[in-house]
Amino acid sequence: MRSTPTRRTVLAGVALVALAAGFAAPAEAQNRTLRLSHHLAPGHLVDVASRRFADLVAEKTGGAITVEVFPSGQIAGLRQGAEAVQLGTVDFVWSDFGTLANWRPEYGFVSLPFLWKGDDHFDAVINGPVGAELAESVKANLGIEALGYGNAGFRVIMTRNAPVRVPGDLSGVRIRVPEVPVYVNAFRAVGANPTPMAWGEVYTALQTGVIDAVENPPEGLAVGGMQEVTNYLSRTLHIMTDVSMFANGGVMAGLSPEQQAAVREAGATAVGEFNAATRVAAERYWGELSAKLETVPDPDIPAFQAAMAPVWDEFVRVAGPAGQAWIDKVSAAAPN
Repeated sequence: MRSTPTRRTVLAGVALVALAAGFAAPAEAQNRTLRLSHHLAPGHLVDVASRRFADLVAEKTGGAITVEVFPSGQIAGLRQGAEAVQLGTVDFVWSDFGTLANWRPEYGFVSLPFLWKGDDHFDAVINGPVGAELAESVKANLGIEALGYGNAGFRVIMTRNAPVRVPGDLSGVRIRVPEVPVYVNAFRAVGANPTPMAWGEVYTALQTGVIDAVENPPEGLAVGGMQEVTNYLSRTLHIMTDVSMFANGGVMAGLSPEQQAAVREAGATAVGEFNAATRVAAERYWGELSAKLETVPDPDIPAFQAAMAPVWDEFVRVAGPAGQAWIDKVSAAAPN
Protein backbone atom coordinates (compact mmCIF):
# COMPACT_ATOMS: atom_id res chain seq x y z
CA MET A 1 0.00 0.00 0.00
CA ARG A 2 1.48 3.32 -1.07
CA SER A 3 1.64 5.90 1.73
CA THR A 4 0.38 9.43 1.04
CA PRO A 5 2.61 12.23 2.34
CA THR A 6 1.00 14.45 4.93
CA ARG A 7 1.15 18.26 4.85
CA ARG A 8 3.62 18.14 7.73
CA THR A 9 6.05 15.83 5.90
CA VAL A 10 5.84 17.93 2.75
CA LEU A 11 6.66 21.09 4.66
CA ALA A 12 9.50 19.32 6.44
CA GLY A 13 10.91 18.26 3.11
CA VAL A 14 10.72 21.81 1.76
CA ALA A 15 12.51 23.06 4.85
CA LEU A 16 15.30 20.53 4.36
CA VAL A 17 15.72 21.56 0.71
CA ALA A 18 15.85 25.21 1.76
CA LEU A 19 18.48 24.41 4.36
CA ALA A 20 20.56 22.55 1.80
CA ALA A 21 20.33 25.49 -0.57
CA GLY A 22 21.51 27.87 2.11
CA PHE A 23 18.24 29.79 2.54
CA ALA A 24 17.58 29.00 6.19
CA ALA A 25 19.23 32.17 7.49
CA PRO A 26 18.01 35.12 5.42
CA ALA A 27 19.88 37.63 7.57
CA GLU A 28 23.18 35.92 6.77
CA ALA A 29 22.30 35.56 3.11
CA GLN A 30 21.99 39.34 2.85
CA ASN A 31 25.58 39.88 4.00
CA ARG A 32 27.87 40.38 1.02
CA THR A 33 31.53 41.03 0.37
CA LEU A 34 32.17 43.10 -2.74
CA ARG A 35 35.51 43.91 -4.37
CA LEU A 36 36.84 47.30 -5.42
CA SER A 37 39.83 47.45 -7.75
CA HIS A 38 42.08 50.35 -8.69
CA HIS A 39 45.49 50.62 -10.34
CA LEU A 40 47.14 53.22 -8.09
CA ALA A 41 49.51 52.81 -5.16
CA PRO A 42 48.46 52.64 -1.51
CA GLY A 43 48.46 56.18 -0.16
CA HIS A 44 47.32 57.76 -3.43
CA LEU A 45 44.15 59.79 -2.94
CA VAL A 46 42.23 57.25 -5.02
CA ASP A 47 43.22 54.62 -2.48
CA VAL A 48 42.28 56.91 0.40
CA ALA A 49 38.87 57.52 -1.21
CA SER A 50 38.41 53.80 -1.84
CA ARG A 51 38.89 52.98 1.82
CA ARG A 52 36.64 55.84 2.83
CA PHE A 53 33.99 54.41 0.50
CA ALA A 54 34.39 50.96 2.07
CA ASP A 55 34.00 52.40 5.58
CA LEU A 56 30.91 54.37 4.60
CA VAL A 57 29.27 51.39 2.92
CA ALA A 58 29.80 49.26 6.03
CA GLU A 59 28.46 52.04 8.23
CA LYS A 60 25.41 52.83 6.11
CA THR A 61 24.44 49.17 5.63
CA GLY A 62 24.97 48.18 9.25
CA GLY A 63 27.78 45.84 8.24
CA ALA A 64 25.65 43.93 5.74
CA ILE A 65 28.00 44.89 2.89
CA THR A 66 31.76 44.70 3.16
CA VAL A 67 33.92 46.27 0.45
CA GLU A 68 37.44 44.88 0.05
CA VAL A 69 39.90 47.26 -1.63
CA PHE A 70 42.58 45.94 -3.99
CA PRO A 71 45.10 48.68 -4.97
CA SER A 72 48.07 48.71 -7.34
CA GLY A 73 46.41 46.67 -10.07
CA GLN A 74 46.37 43.55 -7.89
CA ILE A 75 43.21 42.43 -9.67
CA ALA A 76 43.41 44.44 -12.87
CA GLY A 77 45.11 47.40 -14.49
CA LEU A 78 43.31 50.45 -15.83
CA ARG A 79 41.87 48.96 -19.02
CA GLN A 80 41.40 45.48 -17.56
CA GLY A 81 39.53 46.97 -14.60
CA ALA A 82 37.15 48.86 -16.89
CA GLU A 83 36.43 45.65 -18.73
CA ALA A 84 36.06 43.64 -15.51
CA VAL A 85 33.42 45.97 -14.07
CA GLN A 86 31.39 45.56 -17.24
CA LEU A 87 31.66 41.79 -17.04
CA GLY A 88 31.00 41.71 -13.30
CA THR A 89 34.26 40.03 -12.37
CA VAL A 90 34.87 43.02 -10.08
CA ASP A 91 32.09 44.96 -8.38
CA PHE A 92 33.58 48.46 -8.22
CA VAL A 93 36.47 50.04 -10.07
CA TRP A 94 38.14 53.42 -10.51
CA SER A 95 38.60 54.06 -14.21
CA ASP A 96 38.16 56.87 -16.71
CA PHE A 97 36.02 57.73 -19.69
CA GLY A 98 39.01 57.72 -21.99
CA THR A 99 39.45 54.04 -21.21
CA LEU A 100 35.73 53.41 -21.73
CA ALA A 101 36.27 54.81 -25.23
CA ASN A 102 37.85 51.48 -26.12
CA TRP A 103 34.26 50.18 -26.19
CA ARG A 104 32.29 53.37 -26.94
CA PRO A 105 34.51 55.87 -28.79
CA GLU A 106 32.32 58.87 -27.97
CA TYR A 107 33.31 58.70 -24.29
CA GLY A 108 36.83 59.73 -25.21
CA PHE A 109 35.65 63.34 -25.27
CA VAL A 110 36.51 63.68 -21.57
CA SER A 111 40.21 63.22 -22.33
CA LEU A 112 40.50 65.59 -25.29
CA PRO A 113 43.51 67.89 -24.88
CA PHE A 114 42.68 71.36 -23.60
CA LEU A 115 38.92 70.71 -23.57
CA TRP A 116 38.50 71.66 -19.93
CA LYS A 117 39.15 75.24 -18.85
CA GLY A 118 39.81 74.37 -15.23
CA ASP A 119 38.33 72.73 -12.15
CA ASP A 120 35.29 75.02 -12.08
CA HIS A 121 34.43 74.06 -15.65
CA PHE A 122 34.58 70.38 -14.71
CA ASP A 123 32.30 70.99 -11.71
CA ALA A 124 29.79 72.90 -13.80
CA VAL A 125 29.48 69.96 -16.18
CA ILE A 126 29.41 67.00 -13.82
CA ASN A 127 27.07 68.62 -11.32
CA GLY A 128 24.56 69.61 -13.97
CA PRO A 129 22.38 68.00 -16.63
CA VAL A 130 25.37 66.86 -18.70
CA GLY A 131 26.70 64.78 -15.81
CA ALA A 132 23.30 63.17 -15.30
CA GLU A 133 22.98 62.43 -19.00
CA LEU A 134 26.45 60.90 -19.08
CA ALA A 135 25.57 58.59 -16.19
CA GLU A 136 22.44 57.43 -18.00
CA SER A 137 24.44 56.84 -21.17
CA VAL A 138 27.13 54.62 -19.64
CA LYS A 139 24.52 52.63 -17.76
CA ALA A 140 22.52 52.00 -20.93
CA ASN A 141 25.50 51.31 -23.19
CA LEU A 142 27.97 49.51 -20.93
CA GLY A 143 25.91 48.24 -18.02
CA ILE A 144 27.86 50.16 -15.39
CA GLU A 145 26.75 52.80 -12.93
CA ALA A 146 28.80 55.92 -12.26
CA LEU A 147 28.92 56.45 -8.50
CA GLY A 148 30.95 59.65 -8.80
CA TYR A 149 32.99 61.65 -11.28
CA GLY A 150 36.53 62.33 -10.10
CA ASN A 151 38.94 65.01 -11.27
CA ALA A 152 42.45 63.79 -10.50
CA GLY A 153 44.08 66.94 -11.83
CA PHE A 154 45.64 68.33 -14.99
CA ARG A 155 48.61 66.47 -16.38
CA VAL A 156 52.27 67.53 -16.61
CA ILE A 157 55.27 65.99 -18.33
CA MET A 158 58.45 64.55 -16.81
CA THR A 159 61.46 63.66 -18.96
CA ARG A 160 64.85 62.06 -18.49
CA ASN A 161 67.04 63.76 -21.09
CA ALA A 162 65.86 67.30 -21.89
CA PRO A 163 63.28 69.87 -20.76
CA VAL A 164 60.00 70.35 -22.64
CA ARG A 165 59.12 73.95 -23.55
CA VAL A 166 57.51 73.59 -27.00
CA PRO A 167 55.90 70.65 -28.84
CA GLY A 168 59.04 70.09 -30.89
CA ASP A 169 60.93 69.16 -27.72
CA LEU A 170 58.93 65.92 -27.68
CA SER A 171 59.91 64.88 -31.20
CA GLY A 172 60.88 61.20 -31.11
CA VAL A 173 60.56 61.01 -27.32
CA ARG A 174 59.24 57.69 -26.04
CA ILE A 175 56.58 58.74 -23.59
CA ARG A 176 54.41 56.45 -21.52
CA VAL A 177 50.68 56.99 -21.99
CA PRO A 178 47.67 55.03 -20.71
CA GLU A 179 45.92 52.59 -23.02
CA VAL A 180 43.56 55.33 -24.20
CA PRO A 181 43.21 56.27 -27.89
CA VAL A 182 42.99 60.03 -27.28
CA TYR A 183 46.25 60.05 -25.32
CA VAL A 184 48.04 58.10 -28.03
CA ASN A 185 46.80 60.48 -30.71
CA ALA A 186 47.65 63.58 -28.66
CA PHE A 187 51.31 62.66 -28.37
CA ARG A 188 51.60 61.45 -31.91
CA ALA A 189 50.38 64.90 -32.93
CA VAL A 190 53.43 66.53 -31.30
CA GLY A 191 55.85 64.05 -32.88
CA ALA A 192 56.43 61.92 -29.79
CA ASN A 193 56.49 58.12 -29.71
CA PRO A 194 53.58 57.33 -27.32
CA THR A 195 54.02 54.02 -25.56
CA PRO A 196 50.96 52.54 -23.83
CA MET A 197 52.06 50.84 -20.64
CA ALA A 198 50.56 49.73 -17.33
CA TRP A 199 51.31 52.20 -14.54
CA GLY A 200 53.08 49.60 -12.44
CA GLU A 201 55.74 49.19 -15.14
CA VAL A 202 56.58 52.87 -15.61
CA TYR A 203 59.20 53.41 -12.89
CA THR A 204 61.39 50.56 -14.10
CA ALA A 205 60.88 51.54 -17.75
CA LEU A 206 62.16 55.04 -17.01
CA GLN A 207 64.99 53.75 -14.86
CA THR A 208 66.22 51.41 -17.60
CA GLY A 209 65.65 53.80 -20.51
CA VAL A 210 62.87 51.79 -22.14
CA ILE A 211 60.96 55.09 -22.19
CA ASP A 212 62.18 58.68 -21.98
CA ALA A 213 59.20 60.44 -20.43
CA VAL A 214 55.94 60.10 -18.54
CA GLU A 215 52.90 62.36 -18.13
CA ASN A 216 50.43 62.36 -15.25
CA PRO A 217 49.04 64.69 -12.61
CA PRO A 218 51.67 65.81 -10.09
CA GLU A 219 50.27 63.58 -7.36
CA GLY A 220 50.50 60.41 -9.43
CA LEU A 221 54.08 61.22 -10.43
CA ALA A 222 55.20 62.05 -6.90
CA VAL A 223 53.52 59.09 -5.19
CA GLY A 224 54.92 56.83 -7.90
CA GLY A 225 58.45 58.13 -7.24
CA MET A 226 58.99 59.24 -10.84
CA GLN A 227 61.16 62.15 -9.66
CA GLU A 228 63.79 59.54 -8.79
CA VAL A 229 64.21 58.45 -12.41
CA THR A 230 63.64 61.71 -14.32
CA ASN A 231 65.35 65.09 -14.44
CA TYR A 232 62.91 67.60 -15.95
CA LEU A 233 59.35 68.73 -15.27
CA SER A 234 57.05 70.78 -17.52
CA ARG A 235 53.66 72.24 -16.54
CA THR A 236 51.83 71.62 -19.80
CA LEU A 237 48.40 70.92 -18.20
CA HIS A 238 47.45 69.27 -21.49
CA ILE A 239 44.70 66.87 -20.36
CA MET A 240 42.37 66.81 -17.37
CA THR A 241 42.53 63.41 -15.68
CA ASP A 242 39.15 61.96 -14.89
CA VAL A 243 39.13 58.97 -12.59
CA SER A 244 35.62 57.97 -11.70
CA MET A 245 34.13 55.28 -9.49
CA PHE A 246 32.03 52.77 -11.40
CA ALA A 247 29.86 49.89 -10.20
CA ASN A 248 28.66 46.84 -12.09
CA GLY A 249 25.01 47.41 -12.93
CA GLY A 250 23.97 43.85 -12.14
CA VAL A 251 25.57 43.99 -8.71
CA MET A 252 23.73 47.22 -7.93
CA ALA A 253 20.44 45.77 -9.12
CA GLY A 254 20.95 42.77 -6.82
CA LEU A 255 21.09 44.95 -3.70
CA SER A 256 18.02 45.99 -1.76
CA PRO A 257 16.75 49.53 -2.45
CA GLU A 258 18.12 50.63 0.92
CA GLN A 259 21.53 49.14 0.17
CA GLN A 260 21.60 50.72 -3.28
CA ALA A 261 20.92 54.11 -1.71
CA ALA A 262 23.66 53.51 0.87
CA VAL A 263 26.23 52.60 -1.81
CA ARG A 264 25.32 55.64 -3.91
CA GLU A 265 25.55 57.97 -0.94
CA ALA A 266 28.91 56.48 0.05
CA GLY A 267 30.22 56.87 -3.50
CA ALA A 268 29.09 60.48 -3.78
CA THR A 269 30.72 61.35 -0.45
CA ALA A 270 34.00 59.53 -1.14
CA VAL A 271 34.41 60.97 -4.63
CA GLY A 272 33.44 64.47 -3.47
CA GLU A 273 36.09 64.34 -0.76
CA PHE A 274 38.57 62.99 -3.32
CA ASN A 275 37.97 65.97 -5.61
CA ALA A 276 38.45 68.46 -2.80
CA ALA A 277 41.65 66.75 -1.63
CA THR A 278 43.04 66.52 -5.15
CA ARG A 279 42.88 70.26 -5.67
CA VAL A 280 44.93 70.87 -2.56
CA ALA A 281 47.34 68.08 -3.39
CA ALA A 282 47.97 69.26 -6.97
CA GLU A 283 49.76 72.41 -5.84
CA ARG A 284 51.55 70.67 -2.98
CA TYR A 285 52.92 67.89 -5.16
CA TRP A 286 53.85 70.32 -7.91
CA GLY A 287 55.90 72.23 -5.35
CA GLU A 288 57.60 69.07 -4.12
CA LEU A 289 58.49 67.96 -7.64
CA SER A 290 59.68 71.44 -8.62
CA ALA A 291 62.10 71.43 -5.70
CA LYS A 292 63.77 68.25 -6.97
CA LEU A 293 63.76 68.65 -10.76
CA GLU A 294 64.67 71.28 -13.34
CA THR A 295 61.28 72.83 -13.97
CA VAL A 296 59.58 74.59 -16.88
CA PRO A 297 56.63 76.34 -15.18
CA ASP A 298 55.45 78.18 -18.29
CA PRO A 299 55.82 76.12 -21.49
CA ASP A 300 54.27 77.44 -24.69
CA ILE A 301 50.68 76.34 -24.03
CA PRO A 302 49.22 77.96 -27.20
CA ALA A 303 51.74 76.01 -29.28
CA PHE A 304 50.67 72.75 -27.61
CA GLN A 305 47.01 73.61 -28.16
CA ALA A 306 47.64 74.23 -31.86
CA ALA A 307 49.70 71.08 -32.28
CA MET A 308 47.10 68.88 -30.59
CA ALA A 309 44.06 70.46 -32.28
CA PRO A 310 43.92 67.75 -35.00
CA VAL A 311 43.22 65.22 -32.24
CA TRP A 312 39.74 66.72 -31.93
CA ASP A 313 39.10 66.21 -35.65
CA GLU A 314 40.29 62.61 -35.47
CA PHE A 315 38.11 62.01 -32.42
CA VAL A 316 34.99 63.27 -34.19
CA ARG A 317 35.86 61.24 -37.29
CA VAL A 318 35.89 58.05 -35.18
CA ALA A 319 33.18 58.89 -32.63
CA GLY A 320 30.83 60.58 -35.08
CA PRO A 321 27.93 62.86 -34.16
CA ALA A 322 27.68 61.34 -30.67
CA GLY A 323 31.22 62.47 -29.90
CA GLN A 324 30.65 65.96 -31.31
CA ALA A 325 27.50 66.28 -29.23
CA TRP A 326 29.42 65.67 -26.00
CA ILE A 327 32.05 68.25 -27.01
CA ASP A 328 29.34 70.82 -27.67
CA LYS A 329 27.71 70.19 -24.29
CA VAL A 330 30.98 70.60 -22.41
CA SER A 331 31.95 73.70 -24.38
CA ALA A 332 28.57 75.30 -23.71
CA ALA A 333 29.19 74.97 -19.96
CA ALA A 334 32.61 76.63 -20.08
CA PRO A 335 33.00 79.76 -17.91
CA ASN A 336 33.28 83.03 -19.79
